[in-house]
Amino acid sequence: MPLMKIDREELPGRLVTGLSKIGLAMKSRPWRRQGRQGVGPLQVQVLSFLRTQPNRCAMVSVIAKELSVKLPTASEVIRTLELKQLVRRRRSDTDNRVVTVHLTAKGMKASQVGTGWPEALAAATQQLSGQEQANLLAILVKMIRALQLQGEIPVARMCVSCQHFSPNAHPNSAASHHCQFIDAPLADQSLRLDCPDYTEAAPSVAKQAWEKFIQAKSA
Repeated sequence: MPLMKIDREELPGRLVTGLSKIGLAMKSRPWRRQGRQGVGPLQVQVLSFLRTQPNRCAMVSVIAKELSVKLPTASEVIRTLELKQLVRRRRSDTDNRVVTVHLTAKGMKASQVGTGWPEALAAATQQLSGQEQANLLAILVKMIRALQLQGEIPVARMCVSCQHFSPNAHPNSAASHHCQFIDAPLADQSLRLDCPDYTEAAPSVAKQAWEKFIQAKSA
């Protein structure tokens, strides 16, 4: 039986509902585990982000950009975390206007409590076949990039907007892309969404690479 027209029209809405449920699970899990300690979801995100940074610290402006919140919101969250002795703020010795936020030992411990959801999601994705996982990654790359271009989220450290990424550099190959940083071919399933070696490409270069990447996927 052919798919009814109304079903095709409603499918995007169903996908949004599904993604929203996953997002809710990601937020609620650390909240349930941290709630009794009075650490909310946004505070957990700040702690988790600091835990991944060099020297466990970052500037307030960087934290605000990473979490897609305004500077006053980030400052208020950080102030609350400082009162709980989970972070401490330091002003630069050379520029009094620059403030860095440092994760304390107590904050490090608290950040680890909220990191259980990656394992939960990993367990869920393992229910998918290898091909389904590869397809899901390609879909996520496209959706994240679209949200970036709309200005809804900050630029993620992923291959398709990286200066080192050359899409479809090896046509007709299983590893059709190339990473200039490691000088090696990349398959679709090897594309990264958060690479520590990421260098943001110039807008014109990123646009050209993205168009080439999309064309290769559509061919």
